[in-house]
Amino acid sequence: MSAPSLPPPLPPNIAKLTAPLIIGELLGTYLFGILTVQFYLYHLTFPRDPKYIKYLVYSVFILDLASTVMCFADAYHWFASGYGNIAALNDIWLSAFDTPMIGAFLAAIVQCFYSYRLWTLSKYTLPICIVIFMIAIAQVIAGIYGAVLGHIAVTFAAAGPKVLRAAYVVNIGAAVADVLIAVSMTILLTRSRTRAHQQTEFIIRRIINLTVETNLLSSALAILTVVLLVGVPGTNYFTAPSIMLGKIYSNSLLLMLNNRKFISHTVASTTAGSGSAGNTLMLKFRSRNVDSTNQVSTFQARSGSVGTSTMASKREELI
Repeated sequence: MSAPSLPPPLPPNIAKLTAPLIIGELLGTYLFGILTVQFYLYHLTFPRDPKYIKYLVYSVFILDLASTVMCFADAYHWFASGYGNIAALNDIWLSAFDTPMIGAFLAAIVQCFYSYRLWTLSKYTLPICIVIFMIAIAQVIAGIYGAVLGHIAVTFAAAGPKVLRAAYVVNIGAAVADVLIAVSMTILLTRSRTRAHQQTEFIIRRIINLTVETNLLSSALAILTVVLLVGVPGTNYFTAPSIMLGKIYSNSLLLMLNNRKFISHTVASTTAGSGSAGNTLMLKFRSRNVDSTNQVSTFQARSGSVGTSTMASKREELI
């Protein structure tokens, strides 16, 4: 009777193979937890948002949830059912779908949302918006292409250069689009700030900070993924930032939307502290007609004066 075959021995560099996967899965789960809290806060705080904004938020949350569930399935395959089997770590399993494909969809959705906001701020940004939209579409196509090839390849070792090229398109495209969004939004809002009142200037400054911080963070992760793919080939180092990237996009969208409540409270407190009793600030998405054809969403800032019964309103298309 022959002895049962044993799995191949663990290599001495096993930590270099498993650590990036574990770190990526843990941080990805942590980011999904933050997204869940943000989603709950959005659901409670903005029940009257336009339907297209709600559909956008729900779609992003469902995609991120699906990605997280598949990441759990990957982790179970690599570290539970495949525990001690080095060959299991080479299996792509579901990671071809949860990271490059769903991540590309999340990036494209958020980038197109920012692109639409740029267009509502200034119609002169249309060429930049078209470029961002085309980059987003290219990311989605590359993500689907890479996912299909990865699923067919079965293992990371057999994935081949075509999958790598798809990963380059997704991550380089994400970095370029994010930088374009951050720079364009900053320039437009900075110009608006020079003509703004004190309250509106605070809103603009806050949105500039959020836009720059979130887009630079996502672009930095995308660039880091490419650097690890090129600089350290044949390793799993790139998996940690790539798992996190899609969830950074999801959180940045919810952060931008939920931040309206913080801005409202902050400006209202500042106004009350200055002695302007009865002043209020309301920030919400509102649809209005432009040239009887286009629908845009705006932030509306309303302020009341002391000793008067009239309300002066000022619209700022900020986000």
